[in-house]
Amino acid sequence: MPDIQVDVRYDGDSDEIAIIEAKGFIDTTTAPELEKKLEEQLALNKYKIIVNLQNIDYVSSAGWGVFVSEIREIRENSGDLVLVNMSPDVYDVYELMEFSSILKSYDSVDEAVAGFTGKEFRKEEPKPAPKPAVTQKPAQLEEARTSATPEEKAPVQADRPGKSSTQAASDVFTYARNDLGRKIIQVIIDNPYFDVKEIAKALRLPQYGDQKVSGGAVKKELKAMGLTDKQQRFELALKGRG
Repeated sequence: MPDIQVDVRYDGDSDEIAIIEAKGFIDTTTAPELEKKLEEQLALNKYKIIVNLQNIDYVSSAGWGVFVSEIREIRENSGDLVLVNMSPDVYDVYELMEFSSILKSYDSVDEAVAGFTGKEFRKEEPKPAPKPAVTQKPAQLEEARTSATPEEKAPVQADRPGKSSTQAASDVFTYARNDLGRKIIQVIIDNPYFDVKEIAKALRLPQYGDQKVSGGAVKKELKAMGLTDKQQRFELALKGRG
């Protein structure tokens, strides 16, 4: 029995989108099973295909060959084949072998479906922290303000005593253990809602060092800094902006 499980479900207004769900690993022994499912969809005139790799730990050259071999026929019929939910290891190979220039990828099935249907897709963003409750009524606050001495009316400094906002902003870089970490933190400060792949893409821009870094390397660095969670990165960005 092959070490792969392949199921198909459909989405879209007319079930025109075939979503191939694979589980296991894809190599020379299991690739034919995936290829069979893909050819079945083409025989059904399903040319909008999403391959969900969320439960795939490894893809060999034979597996990549299955995706690429049918792409011409698919696109000639006004369709496309896209990949979603790649693990960091699979995504690293995807980038290294430059399959990104041939096959599109998305972070989720919903995002890929939106890409086919043209419907708007919105990523969930971290909710802002709730504002602290006001324990005094407005009238009481006004009374306290007008009766305060000049010293009491002076604005309270943000952050810890004796620390400027510039110093507080620079402190966020202490999370970094190397130059890559510092550049990742700068990307987070500027773009608090970026995911791993978006951070990796941003690092290729001149203002962030103009360097090619894989999604796996970014994820590893985020883990070392304790910033794998989007909420953690959002809070770090708030600190970094002083």
